[in-house]
Amino acid sequence: MVKSKTRRVTITGTALLLCLGLVTAGTSIVGAGAATKKVPGVTAHQITIGATEPVTGIASSGYNQVAKAANAVFKYVNKRGGIYGRTIKYVIKDDCYGTPGFGCTGVPNTATQTHALLGIPVFATVASLGTPTQDSVRALLKGDGVPQLYVASGSQDWNNAHQYPGLFGWQPSYNEESKIFAKYLTATYPNGSVCFLGQGDDFGTDGLAGLIAGGITPTAESLYSVDALVASNGASIAPYIQQFQSDKCTIVVLDSIPGATDAALGAALQLSYSPQWVISSVGSDPQTVDAPFVGKVPTDPEIGAISFSYLPTTTTSSPWIPWIYKVIEADPADFPGFTSTSVLNGNIAYGAAVGVAFVEALKANGKNLTRASFLKTLQSVTFSQTPSLVPLRYTASDHQGLNGGYITTVTSDSAMKPLTGTVYTTDSSTTGPVTVAKTLSSGIPAWLK
Repeated sequence: MVKSKTRRVTITGTALLLCLGLVTAGTSIVGAGAATKKVPGVTAHQITIGATEPVTGIASSGYNQVAKAANAVFKYVNKRGGIYGRTIKYVIKDDCYGTPGFGCTGVPNTATQTHALLGIPVFATVASLGTPTQDSVRALLKGDGVPQLYVASGSQDWNNAHQYPGLFGWQPSYNEESKIFAKYLTATYPNGSVCFLGQGDDFGTDGLAGLIAGGITPTAESLYSVDALVASNGASIAPYIQQFQSDKCTIVVLDSIPGATDAALGAALQLSYSPQWVISSVGSDPQTVDAPFVGKVPTDPEIGAISFSYLPTTTTSSPWIPWIYKVIEADPADFPGFTSTSVLNGNIAYGAAVGVAFVEALKANGKNLTRASFLKTLQSVTFSQTPSLVPLRYTASDHQGLNGGYITTVTSDSAMKPLTGTVYTTDSSTTGPVTVAKTLSSGIPAWLK
């Protein structure tokens, strides 16, 4: 975990599918590595992990920076001696989001690329991307005893500890995020008329369920098809926006990927429709969403939109922001030309934060590393010194990941700021309340500075 200015928006296939979502030993996960001295992917001097990512192809733009940013953290740690004398080797396989063509030069098959990682072997997969792609390899990784860690998606599929004890999410669920939106909207716009447009999978359905659980009954609700979005070059979104205008909705909530966000904003421009936009963290990163609009309308139509963040924004004084800049600047191989004045987008921040979460867990595990000991550490330690706003905590029954953040607003074509500064927390249930977080993450641990 990291964002036309014409009256008629033209959207490329790459932009449309960006952020589709802000993703071996034959023994059981729990026992893997515990019965023998040799742990797959671990030597006295190195830990090898892997991930499948859309390095090329239709979903690569922006998302291909997530794994690179995590790797920049690993390189930074390696230069300082690694973790207990072990450096981290991160092997990234290009699965093209399982989508042949559209600029794909990798292997458009997540299972094939995951098998390649297992053959190395890897200790675990870390921050592999996407709900459908990672759902497709859950059984494969479980069967080979390989932990599937910090999946880059807000699906609740990762919180299935009974069936998949080695599977862990990282970012807040789509449901949790929408419940926090509902908390803010009901308090701030008590008489607002809300319309909802979400992606036609768990991203949209879970987001809608969260709004309803939070006390909002939308005036109109629709789910868009990604296939139709791509086939129509974004035009399939316009009828939904036109309907929302006819329904006199003053607030429009989007659980959308950036391409669909672009299409919605463009359609509203054509209709001279200006609702209060509320856009999920998946589809709101202003640098990404702004691309088709630059220089084509006087004001970026996303400015003023409400969103959500579980990481500090670049407009805050968090010590993690300059630290991430330092780490990314130190990796010119993956981030050529990145300087202290470059824009730190959401995909880079996301990858760096995931990288920190993994090295923190390795540090907490201790020198004697096995898969079983690592999973036990994840489920028994609260990680309070990571870039996330709230501590990262798992239990034996809860593998979702982060459960809170703050409401933000888009202030420019490259930045957001906290709207109130209040950090909220909740869970993915339909009854759990949204409350002000009692405990926030603290600063950078001394060994990472």
